[in-house]
Amino acid sequence: MTSGLRKSINIVLLGGLAIASQALADTVTTNSSLDAPVVQTCPASFFDVSLMANARQCQQFDDSLPASLVYFTKHAPEDVIAFYKNAYPQFAAKPPVNQRIMFAATDNSVRIVVSPDNMGTQVDVLIISKP
Repeated sequence: MTSGLRKSINIVLLGGLAIASQALADTVTTNSSLDAPVVQTCPASFFDVSLMANARQCQQFDDSLPASLVYFTKHAPEDVIAFYKNAYPQFAAKPPVNQRIMFAATDNSVRIVVSPDNMGTQVDVLIISKP
């Protein structure tokens, strides 16, 4: 390979790396400006919907309606399902989909999804409107 050809290939490669590096920098800058949910201390309730006493890793996605909150509990899904059936007997349980159970208020103002998650359960609470 001649030194001129080698020099041309190096210039093309360096130019490509510079462009790729700039594109990656733009992506990082753009993604860092998104509003990411913040893990916070779990409240006892979210828009009047009770959370389990040992709820942790809470992420609230909005303060105004519609709003959602996700949390984790070490309780088995069966225990979480029993908790919500007892706390909200008026909510209808939907048939399971991919091991997830959804409870919904009759007017669909509130939805609670219970999902197995490794050593416990993930609970998603969606408040569409005031029940």
